[in-house]
Amino acid sequence: MDASIFSSQLLNGHSQMRSGLEVDVAAIHRTISHHEQAIMTLDGEINAMMKTVRQMEYNKLQHRAEIRRCKSIITLAVRLPPEILASIFEECIKDGWTRTPLTVSHVCSSWRRATSIPSVWSHVYINLDARNPYQRSRLWLDKSQHAPLTIDIEIGNDTTPLPMTMNLLSKEIQRWKVLSLKSVHSEPANQFLQFCGRAAPQLQAVYLHVQEPLDIDPSHLISLSDSFVNASRFRTLHIERRLLPQPGFIPASISVLSLRLLSLVTRSFASVLRLLDSLPLLSSFSLEVPFGQQQSFAMDANPGQTISLGQLESVTLMGSNTIFGILSHLKLPGLTHLYLRSSLEYTLAEEAGDWIDVFLERSSPPLSLLEIRDLSIDSACFGRYFQLLPSLQELRLHDIDINDAVLGLLNAPYGLCPHLTRLDFRWCGRMSGRVLVALVQSRMNYPTTKSIEVITVINCSFVKEKDIIDLGEMTLCRLILREQDDYCSE
Repeated sequence: MDASIFSSQLLNGHSQMRSGLEVDVAAIHRTISHHEQAIMTLDGEINAMMKTVRQMEYNKLQHRAEIRRCKSIITLAVRLPPEILASIFEECIKDGWTRTPLTVSHVCSSWRRATSIPSVWSHVYINLDARNPYQRSRLWLDKSQHAPLTIDIEIGNDTTPLPMTMNLLSKEIQRWKVLSLKSVHSEPANQFLQFCGRAAPQLQAVYLHVQEPLDIDPSHLISLSDSFVNASRFRTLHIERRLLPQPGFIPASISVLSLRLLSLVTRSFASVLRLLDSLPLLSSFSLEVPFGQQQSFAMDANPGQTISLGQLESVTLMGSNTIFGILSHLKLPGLTHLYLRSSLEYTLAEEAGDWIDVFLERSSPPLSLLEIRDLSIDSACFGRYFQLLPSLQELRLHDIDINDAVLGLLNAPYGLCPHLTRLDFRWCGRMSGRVLVALVQSRMNYPTTKSIEVITVINCSFVKEKDIIDLGEMTLCRLILREQDDYCSE
């Protein structure tokens, strides 16, 4: 084909293509405009729908809030009577949460109503080293109205607020039910007691803890009989300090007395006996030297001296060797509970076995519970004890080398201690598990002896798994600590 003709045809073709493209572009622009308009319409619809969704979400939140409100109305914490809530709040205060009334009053209206009960504010805790002890005391006293008061006061090194605070508290002394006084020094403790000096008709218990520094000689406290006049209900006294109470310090009305002696000091048995002899109504007595403290007692009482306390039912002695010697000077014909605990890891107390024997022989007490802990007493002594304790119901031996032969004396049908129903053995390294099984089994079907209802066995080397299984089939067998007041869990 001629070149000129070909060129002419090519130019005509391009011309036709450009004409066609111009037509398509216009149509495409119209299509684009149509779709843009459709998108705008859809955007409007979406915005309307989103507005509806947001409104629905808001409505849903409103319904949920109403559900929560309705549920809060029917919760047990709200439906409880105010008196029950108030008692719960009081338990929180006893556990040490002293700001309970202020805190719970901000929870809800029903809790706020419960805090309007005066007894919720009746535990007045005062720390003189804290900020504004006077204002705190005044608030609590006002809120408590006429409710009996528990006064819990701590006196540190700053005694500046003491006079003003005590003036306020002493005006309400007729409402005091329990007083707990903790002081670093004896002088401010005496200042506090001097501020009292008024009738305290509702006072029942006093707890005194005076922790004098070791480099300062402790001084005696003024008589509680002078501090609390006409305190006819005053029965319980706990004292924790370095000194034994002086004669006349403790009112003769006291029936529950607990003494915890601190620091390395030698004390007099004669002083303890004089103290006990001045308390004819005593029903519970505890003399303790805590763990980590060391005190010895001078055996200065006359060998034949004996104090008889007919109403004393419970005695706790805790300390090192000589403290148990006081038993040889006591006659307690009404004693039902006896706790003997060493404050050392292990006490070589050969004499303690004889002291216990003399005491049981002299007193012939109707003892129902005997606990001996960490004392090196010859196993043969327990055979004698069992003979002297026909009323024994519970026996607790911790870290005691009692052997199988002695335990066999408890076996039915002619076993000693026929009323024994509870046994508690811990860290007893000589007795065997088979003897315990035989003991429990022997007492199951004899009318002359009661069955063992509960047996506790903890860390006893010769009690095997098979023994535990056999015991568990015959009685309740405890292998772990569960009781909150268990002495070993402290």
